[in-house]
Amino acid sequence: MPVAELLTLKNKKVLVVSHRGADVDALASAGIIHLLLMDRNYVEIAIPEHLNNSAKRLAETMEIAYAMQPKFSDFDVLVIVDLNSYNMLGPFAEAVEKFKGKIFLFDHHSASEDVIAKEENSLIVEDAASTTEVLWCFLTKHAPEKLDERIALLTACGLIADTAHFSFASRNTFRVMAEALKKTDKTFSEIIEMFSVERELSERIALLKAAQRIRIFRANKALIVLSEIGAFESQSAAALLHLGADVAFVGTMEDHIVRVSGRAKFSFAQAYELDLAKDVFHKLSDFFEGEGGGHITAAAFTGRANSVEEILQKCLELLIAKMKEKEPEMDIKEYKEK
Repeated sequence: MPVAELLTLKNKKVLVVSHRGADVDALASAGIIHLLLMDRNYVEIAIPEHLNNSAKRLAETMEIAYAMQPKFSDFDVLVIVDLNSYNMLGPFAEAVEKFKGKIFLFDHHSASEDVIAKEENSLIVEDAASTTEVLWCFLTKHAPEKLDERIALLTACGLIADTAHFSFASRNTFRVMAEALKKTDKTFSEIIEMFSVERELSERIALLKAAQRIRIFRANKALIVLSEIGAFESQSAAALLHLGADVAFVGTMEDHIVRVSGRAKFSFAQAYELDLAKDVFHKLSDFFEGEGGGHITAAAFTGRANSVEEILQKCLELLIAKMKEKEPEMDIKEYKEK
């Protein structure tokens, strides 16, 4: 398996790169690669633009150093984690595309059309709950002796965060979590504390505004909601599911760039054989300049449009089209405020 050649690297300068707005799974995956290679190579981690607060907390807890403006020409090898689309690289995209050395890639998102690394150097497992799960299974097969306590802790953090505390997870995900826990002396609650942060006031206000500005659609027994806010769109979409929506699309615009996040309940996705990334967010690039991607129940799009509303409306149209494959006569009704 050529991707396993990663484990044989020696005396190389390796740059580990994840996506902009890196989350816990992204940083934990980068941390795992760093731990794997650091004994025989010079390894740095680079994150484009920013990390979310939970990832920052994990970086502090696990003492994971990272750069935000690396010089790509200084490195022999790139390892890309938790993404497979150039769009997710933000300001790093051009440098990665022009990189002349070997590139390895590990991910669990729905595969995009971009070819960042050669197929034989890529490991994309779309039904994995997190990229840390992908890496744990990879190491279990190729280097089980490397699975120490620190890698176990990072794996667990990535799993817990990306599954929303196991709100959706496969049998394999629970198996990996059980194996990782055996390698540590920490409880489940103690691991959560490693990346937990209090919601900032600005985030709490954004969540409330998302609920205040909501548009509600009923499609048979399903509730689909749209909302527009100034920031924290992914957190707001997740919060709207907790309030009762089956699917939520939340968008924001900043400096003429539109970002839209989508979330769907797993039971809804199963009922309609929906892959939110493939059936909605990948297709948005057919109508708007930009790129989307993600998972079955969580996805996002970043691009340009005249307004957030027109992208939200297209998300709704694409979702309804997918639902009608199962229920062609389905009625759609918007609830208007009285």
